[in-house]
Amino acid sequence: MKKVIAILFSALLVCLTACSAGNSSSDAEPTTAAAEAEKTDFKEQMDGILQGHKFQGVVSLTKNGEVIYQYVSGKDKSGNDLTVDSSMYIGSVSKQFCAASVMMLRDEGKLSVDDTIEKYFPEYETGKDITIKNLLTMRSGISDMVNEGQCDGLSFRNTEDETIAAVKEWIFAQPLKFEPDSQYAYSNSNFFLLADIVKQITGQRYHDFVRENIFEPLGMTHTGFVEEVRDNPAWAEGLTRGEENGNVIQTGLANGAGDIATNAADMDAWMSGLSEGRLVSKETFAEMTQNYSPDAGTSYGYGLQAMYNGGTGHPGTIGTYNALDYINTEHGLRLFIASGKGSAQEYINSLPSALLKTIME
Repeated sequence: MKKVIAILFSALLVCLTACSAGNSSSDAEPTTAAAEAEKTDFKEQMDGILQGHKFQGVVSLTKNGEVIYQYVSGKDKSGNDLTVDSSMYIGSVSKQFCAASVMMLRDEGKLSVDDTIEKYFPEYETGKDITIKNLLTMRSGISDMVNEGQCDGLSFRNTEDETIAAVKEWIFAQPLKFEPDSQYAYSNSNFFLLADIVKQITGQRYHDFVRENIFEPLGMTHTGFVEEVRDNPAWAEGLTRGEENGNVIQTGLANGAGDIATNAADMDAWMSGLSEGRLVSKETFAEMTQNYSPDAGTSYGYGLQAMYNGGTGHPGTIGTYNALDYINTEHGLRLFIASGKGSAQEYINSLPSALLKTIME
């Protein structure tokens, strides 16, 4: 019986070898040509969507870590052509970096998301009713320091510590908009306070912590903070500047809430590191992407929100800059979009579904 099986197996190998030999270059060439045609069709379709929006900026899409599409159009603020390596401000996309910093400390046992924030801000009487989780999920009731008032004591001559002190004083003087955890309301103040909590726990400037524990381990060599690049002519024009125009880029003002400038390759490293367990565990990442405000018609987690077809990410705006990142672990997709055009945010928010529909459905 074993001899019969051996003979049959040998015959099968001969057949497979012959079939393989017969299916050589003449069959492979059409297959390769078809793949190239499909790739070209995909690019043309994606290009058409972006050109239809008259998009100017950078788009980069990876699948399982490989770049499958990139698009670049427009110029920087100095009039130079943008490239796929161009860095841009990402505004509130920065919030997920702050949320991840908090969760890294949580996973190390240095804080609990159920801590009330009076532990870190004893001068804030209302802090006894607000938890770190309330800050992370935009359910604190704290007024938005960016959109709901003007802090006294701010100056472009302030040090970072002076700015932080002035903003905290303003925040703590405002009445809550609602009882903590009873509603959802987006507020930059939440993440400003979270950045200060990171500073208090670690004894480091918030930006130093992020650089040493996120940027450097992930090899994000083209990423920095607003204060570091705001005076570069290629960047400055797109941000509000001067005492008479507002306080968008004062030192320390955007901490945790909208403080990062980066490029496509670095953002892909970030999205990969965050979602694949290199910064926080996959369980912690899943916790960050839960919907904590189903009552509000939104899907906000910890600095991340639900997006098209099971994805997660965050949009961002600062000055005339707009950005969005998108992570879909099920499909292995990561998308980064950035533009220096002030009118771009509305259609940027619609781009994940428009661009990804063809490869996800």
